[in-house]
Amino acid sequence: MINLSEILILLPEIIIVSFAFIIIISDLIFGKKIRPSDVACFGMLFSLVILTLIYLQILKVDNVTSVALSKVVSVDKYSLLLKIVVLSLSLSIATVGKELLSNTIKLRSEFWALFMISLSGMMMLTSVSEMITAWVALELTSLPLIGMLSLNKKSYSLEISFKYLILSATSSAVILMGISQLYGLSGSTLFSQIIPLNNALEGRFLFENSSELLIIFALILIISGFSFKIAAFPFFTWVPDVYEGSPSLVTLYLSIVSKIAGFSVLIRFLFESINIDIFSNISLFIALISCISMFYGNIMAIRQNDLKRLFAYSTIAHAGYILIGIASFQIFENAESFSGINSTVFYLISYGITNLTAFLSMIALSRYADSYDVNDFKGLGSHQRYQSIIFSISLISLLGIPATVGFMGKAFIFSGAISNDFFWLASFGIINSLISAYYYMRIVKFLFVDKNEKTFPQIKFNRLRFITSVGATLIIILGLAPFVLLSIVESALNTIL
Repeated sequence: MINLSEILILLPEIIIVSFAFIIIISDLIFGKKIRPSDVACFGMLFSLVILTLIYLQILKVDNVTSVALSKVVSVDKYSLLLKIVVLSLSLSIATVGKELLSNTIKLRSEFWALFMISLSGMMMLTSVSEMITAWVALELTSLPLIGMLSLNKKSYSLEISFKYLILSATSSAVILMGISQLYGLSGSTLFSQIIPLNNALEGRFLFENSSELLIIFALILIISGFSFKIAAFPFFTWVPDVYEGSPSLVTLYLSIVSKIAGFSVLIRFLFESINIDIFSNISLFIALISCISMFYGNIMAIRQNDLKRLFAYSTIAHAGYILIGIASFQIFENAESFSGINSTVFYLISYGITNLTAFLSMIALSRYADSYDVNDFKGLGSHQRYQSIIFSISLISLLGIPATVGFMGKAFIFSGAISNDFFWLASFGIINSLISAYYYMRIVKFLFVDKNEKTFPQIKFNRLRFITSVGATLIIILGLAPFVLLSIVESALNTIL
């Protein structure tokens, strides 16, 4: 039976789901008198305040973890930190929702209700400690997104949503197959019950090491399925078409919030469920996914003129960079704990801030250019200097130029890989960063070096400019003082080490 303490633990998610229904009801009662985006923003702000208060309260106690619903949900500093990040980024996206959506969406109340339901699933993903619950949270995230994609007024919106649906269903089936195999071996779906699984199964199979091979195969299935959510190999083929054809708000939501939520549950799953022997084998598979994602994303991005498709391939490459950190986790036998995870979570948060700033700046400049074609951005640096500078700051952060948070994230990731005997993987990451310099700096060149006699329209994006200004400020501050964020990350991770 659910008690009051469990309700309080899940209160932020309950608030988000409640406001999804409030949006629908207010539309039925008040019609167009109330904007659904404003109701959604108020709900997210309310939930964010509650989350922050809970987080500040937990900071007073070392390594405290609250569990709910028969231990399937864990609320600790790690989950609360990532919930705050997910909710803050979602609120930033929703704040500029009116400027992003313009007239591209039909049934706006339904759109924002689906947005809130999907967000509740992403928040749940940061704190789940049980495989079936993680799978349900993934579905709660993905299914509303299919509806959001189909509400686009463009003629090919149904084609895009159908493609997303097929690949989402396929990845879910792959995850479920891996979960069923682990459940068949252990009799439990809790993450923490998989650690002693290998030792308990020894001697029960005809061939030596059969149990370990079965567990590794199940983990490969689960990680492969999660690659859909994080936009990495092998389930990444949907990314370019969906990003290009979706409303800008949905594209931004998929490229940032969805990726952070997917990585957060994957990190917790690896921390709580895998022992030393198993991880040493599975890390090579993760490294392979990382290399393919990096090379494919960067090589394909070079060929793109459409900036939405360019950022789609860029996000695939960045999934590969993050996977470098995960593949090079080092487990210590004396404490069954990992090293190198701090840099991975640091990079994940810094990527969210940087990509939000870059994408919003790109959207603003595309309205002046009346196109997402990079060739139409020529000369915009002299017409819209302030927004172009912010865009350039975010691009050099994505590239990894010093004095930006993106540089520090990559430096921590690569140094962690080298210190944990993954020098070859770090080398692949550095090479790919050099490859990405071409298409990032090409955009900067078009903005400030190339000339354009075209007359650009005068449009004001007040909310968007404010959000991107804050983002650019954080990129520089955290690039110059990265240990501010790193200390927060280390404190959060102590609860799951």
